Amino acid sequence: MISLRVCAITFDWYPFDVLVRRTAEAAADAGYQVDVICLRQPGQKAHEICHGVQVYRIPMYRSFGRSLAFTILEWFCFLVSAGVMVTRLHFKQRYDVVHIHNMPDFLVFCAIIPKLLGAKIILEVQDVSPELMAAKAKERSLRGLIIRLATWQERISTEFAHHVVTVGWPFERLLLKRGVPPEKITSILNSADPKLFPLSRCTERSIEPPGEERPFILMYHGTLTERNGLETAIRAFAQASRVLPHLRFDIKGRGESILYLKQLAKELGVSEHIIFTDPCPSDELVDFVVHGDIGIIPYRSDGFMDLVLPTKAYEFALMHRPIIASDTIAIRSMFRPASIVLCNPTSPASFAEAIIDLYQHPEKRTRLVANAAEDYIPYRWEIMAERYRQLLLALCQRHKESRALRSVPVTKTLQQSPEAGDGR
Repeated sequence: MISLRVCAITFDWYPFDVLVRRTAEAAADAGYQVDVICLRQPGQKAHEICHGVQVYRIPMYRSFGRSLAFTILEWFCFLVSAGVMVTRLHFKQRYDVVHIHNMPDFLVFCAIIPKLLGAKIILEVQDVSPELMAAKAKERSLRGLIIRLATWQERISTEFAHHVVTVGWPFERLLLKRGVPPEKITSILNSADPKLFPLSRCTERSIEPPGEERPFILMYHGTLTERNGLETAIRAFAQASRVLPHLRFDIKGRGESILYLKQLAKELGVSEHIIFTDPCPSDELVDFVVHGDIGIIPYRSDGFMDLVLPTKAYEFALMHRPIIASDTIAIRSMFRPASIVLCNPTSPASFAEAIIDLYQHPEKRTRLVANAAEDYIPYRWEIMAERYRQLLLALCQRHKESRALRSVPVTKTLQQSPEAGDGR
């Protein structure tokens, strides 16, 4: 077995960052040594081992809903701290690969010393910066400048990295258009991890009419920001509740919009039927997914969310839960029209009609579930994990071959080269 040493770096918490956890454990499962450098929450250990992965935490907090300037300051502080830590660890471990997860893209430069000492650098683009910044920019006068800066830092970051990994084809196409060579980019979808979502937990919900003891549950889990579209979903729920009895909406997550969403539910008179809960550890998320009847993904159409392949869609499909989602480029690239109910992202009425339709037609829910599960088969995490492991091997193999070639004396290389004897 080839033994590789990999270090992943993320401006997030571990193991709560699901994608970082999946790729780290995929490498550890292959017998590789894997370290992760991440943020540290109060109560977390500075260093611990999680499922075979060594975790090193930096005592910094990630804020939500703050200004862009403050966020950039946080990024730079983490870049410096992570750079010091990965350099110190590299002198001990001699990493073969340092895997940086954005945001931000320029976090990749914290690995400059390991790169100079021979490590291969992967930049994982979980979010495309120019489109995300365009969606988040509130000051129109600064919007153009922000987008240009985001595009510039993305370009120099992808050039610095030896390889770029992204989470789906919409992002891959954008990066190719912006000059990343095809041979330098790999898509590894953020699929549902079978360790966290075992098929043994995939139980079918009852098709009997809902009642007081068993309400009909809509569910959403993830970030609660304006671009995630929960306002549309809550308004749709309020409309559907006027028609349907025993309807409930369970929302699990955190974000800058949570207070507004709670107030909106109160104003619409449905706060008693909408349950907000805090995020949970990733290994407990399956309990939330299997307890509901329908998963809802109400992303806004803003130029960025159009391109996002939501992990929750994979999780709903794997656990056989029907999906109602915004009609976006990314969603349509993953599922057939017969596998998912697509709605107008700007129309609560469109979502309300879908909720009512699936509530009243259990046979349609069964059909959607079967089709979505079939669509998901080529994108299972087992396939994505193997793709990641093969990428690590390929990067390190090219590195070793290049190093071996440099170690061969020039005279020996010339003697072995067929062209060298021609004297041309």
